Amino acid sequence: METVDSVIARLILAYQEKTNKTLSEIALDFDVTLSNLYRYREQGGNPRAKTIDKILTAIEEN
Repeated sequence: METVDSVIARLILAYQEKTNKTLSEIALDFDVTLSNLYRYREQGGNPRAKTIDKILTAIEEN
């Protein structure tokens, strides 16, 4: 079974490939700090449910 951390990291990488945006731009899209976005991309950190919702919403909008 794939972990939530792995799914979030995969989604961030796919979003970056699809949009050709920098991580700074993606952090703004997701309304998260750049340092946390780096952590999430490396399957680290501990995003709250609201943060996961923000990420998913931004991905769905693009």
